[in-house]
Amino acid sequence: MSYYQLPPAATNTAELNTAKRLYVEPVQVASYLNGRGLVLQVSAVELIMARQHLWAEALDQQLRRQLRQQMALSAPAYAVQLQPDSESVRLQVMLDSFHGNADGYAVLSGHFHLSHQSQPQAFNLRVALTDDGYPALVAALGRGVTQLSQLIAVQLEQ
Repeated sequence: MSYYQLPPAATNTAELNTAKRLYVEPVQVASYLNGRGLVLQVSAVELIMARQHLWAEALDQQLRRQLRQQMALSAPAYAVQLQPDSESVRLQVMLDSFHGNADGYAVLSGHFHLSHQSQPQAFNLRVALTDDGYPALVAALGRGVTQLSQLIAVQLEQ
């Protein structure tokens, strides 16, 4: 049995003195992603949950931590907070897809909502795997989270 976690984000050691604050709400994932096994889509209608390739911790917790780290890098004008205050921009992320597919891609889709904007923003990302296997899938999913944080950072500045 193998256990996986999303790769760590690069660290930003710069000290920021900013009045802008961002709070990442708990990430919501589709119910089929709540299991321990990594998911592979093998056809338009069939998903397989791995029995021997498992997440080391709950996916929603990993995703929230990754988004906090990635947003600190992608939106350096914002201080990412562990607790919100009345001035915080709140980020909600809902994932409908977070899996591999038979074509060699990691797929991330869903929507995010920033509290200072009226409408949620949909996203649909496909990240090519650089190799075969579950480690390559987890690495590609991690790159997808990085791309998602960059999309959110663009919206954050609007």
